[in-house]
Amino acid sequence: MGQEGMSSYSEGSATDNGEAEQLVLAKLFEEFGTSHDMKKNAFIFRGEEESQEIYFVRDGLVKISQFAQEGQSITLFLRHKGEMFGAAEVLTGQKRQRYARCITDSRILSIPASQFTGLLKRHPDTLYALTVVNARRLLQTQRYVETLISRPVAWRLAQLLMQLGVRVGKETVVTLPLSHEEISYVIGCSRQTVTETLGRWRDEGSILYEKKMVVILDTDEFQQHL
Repeated sequence: MGQEGMSSYSEGSATDNGEAEQLVLAKLFEEFGTSHDMKKNAFIFRGEEESQEIYFVRDGLVKISQFAQEGQSITLFLRHKGEMFGAAEVLTGQKRQRYARCITDSRILSIPASQFTGLLKRHPDTLYALTVVNARRLLQTQRYVETLISRPVAWRLAQLLMQLGVRVGKETVVTLPLSHEEISYVIGCSRQTVTETLGRWRDEGSILYEKKMVVILDTDEFQQHL
């Protein structure tokens, strides 16, 4: 199901998750990046394009996807507010392997490839931060593959919902930016399984679920019964 993070489930403290390195990269993009306000479903880049810029999510949510057989779109990674993306092809001199598209209205910061590589050479702290972020994403990918193998679908779906949601007291409120089909690609199951699992949780009274909104009513209890 992909690499580089793949909407990997968050684990550990904020420091363990590389918050310091993310802040260094955020500072770089705030200082040198160009801001773009982009609408939901807008493409940031497409597959096979020349890799000319590196990007940072100032606000919003971005999916990194690719087309499979018969034009089917598979979502591999999600990039949240405060995350950089699009660096791998730039640093390796390749064309875009996938496409990036806004899931919600988003504000994206971009730095041209040539300028970015120059900044890395002049700012060792940024180069170190980039290295750490990429190393963490590799480890997250390894954990994610292990999760796909060893954890049941319900657990994987619950972790994705909590990653996308905002906790308010006992509740976790999730505005679903992905379709059931896209969720199924991210967590490695069928679309029908996603729909049935959400329906079962709703029938059990664990969640409220209407259209694009999920509310986990008691997050701690919900997690304990997975």
